[in-house]
Amino acid sequence: RRGRWSATVAGLAGGLVDEALMRVVDAFQIVPGFLLALAFVSVTGASLPVIIFAIALGAWTGPARLVRAEVLSIRERDYVAAARVIGMHPAEIALREVLPNALPPVLALTAVIVATAVLVEAALSFLGLGDPNVVTWGSMIAEGRNVLRTAPHLSIVPGLGLVATVLGVYLLGEGLADAMAGRKGRG
Repeated sequence: RRGRWSATVAGLAGGLVDEALMRVVDAFQIVPGFLLALAFVSVTGASLPVIIFAIALGAWTGPARLVRAEVLSIRERDYVAAARVIGMHPAEIALREVLPNALPPVLALTAVIVATAVLVEAALSFLGLGDPNVVTWGSMIAEGRNVLRTAPHLSIVPGLGLVATVLGVYLLGEGLADAMAGRKGRG
């Protein structure tokens, strides 16, 4: 949520606010999300809240940039100008006119972000940096690699589960994006 609000503010305000917030986004985009999560979990220790925060630390920049781009486009449209003319407060314009119209592309991107988050968590668990109290596909694959020659199913089954989940999340997101595009085209 914070990424969407800051991007909305950046896109609407423009100028120095936009530049400052986008430089923060640039700073986070320099380091790949997995390496950022790896470093954060290595330093702070592995627990479920830390892993969630570490994954989110690298995942918010894409939606923030997308929302900013959408807001920059939407703020120049006629219905936003009409809202200004009738005297709507800038915050009301942002909440009623701009943000609802900027969210559909972000929702389409959400499926990719969720799929990536599942893979990052599995990779962290595979490397032994996952929460030791939670059984995950990454930890199951890592445990199975010790007996890969005698019992390959111990790694193959969780690996297939991981692939099916990531593919399912991605296809669900694509279906939702297509449904939203179809509804928008009809309305």
